[in-house]
Amino acid sequence: MKEKFKEMFERVKQISFKTKDTWATIKDEEATVSGIFKNYLLILAAVPALAKFLGRMIIGYPVPFSRSIRLSFGESLVTALIEYLIVLVGIWAVSKIISFFAPKFNAVQDDVKSFKLSAYSYSPYLAAGILYIIPSLSPLVGLVGIYALVVLYFGLPIVLDVPKEKVLPFFVVIIVSMVVIYIIIGAISNLFLNIFTPDVFIG
Repeated sequence: MKEKFKEMFERVKQISFKTKDTWATIKDEEATVSGIFKNYLLILAAVPALAKFLGRMIIGYPVPFSRSIRLSFGESLVTALIEYLIVLVGIWAVSKIISFFAPKFNAVQDDVKSFKLSAYSYSPYLAAGILYIIPSLSPLVGLVGIYALVVLYFGLPIVLDVPKEKVLPFFVVIIVSMVVIYIIIGAISNLFLNIFTPDVFIG
């Protein structure tokens, strides 16, 4: 387990700071969707979930024009678990969008490579999620999330062989699709939040 954490940390560091070289390595790696889920995503996605769980329960999250609100153990746990699932489903859905649109931009259509792109491009954002333990630092995580999109952009021509002139339009389609996906997932998650924690809203 210790070795697995070490490898995960190294991959996050490499994809964040040596992006193009790391995408070239990832492209040729033997991998499966289930393997990436099990050995990488399930662990890394737990970082922001655990940080949110602790931060909302111990410190509380700020609400505009009001004091910070602290959640109970149960409320914080439920919201963190739902958001954990949202991240995992979102990454999978984005990979499907990438794979679906790839041929339309003369790119390689490959479910595993598309999942690699989606999963590993999220790495900086998920790792930065440790900052959620202090909820007021949440905007910094959002900034890292923007950088994660840049990581995705650089990966498109390397991993899927997207022609240079097609990279930007393909990237725009992915971004628009991501917005739609998270609007839908967010609406569904809010239904569950209203059922299990009716007095809680997430800011």
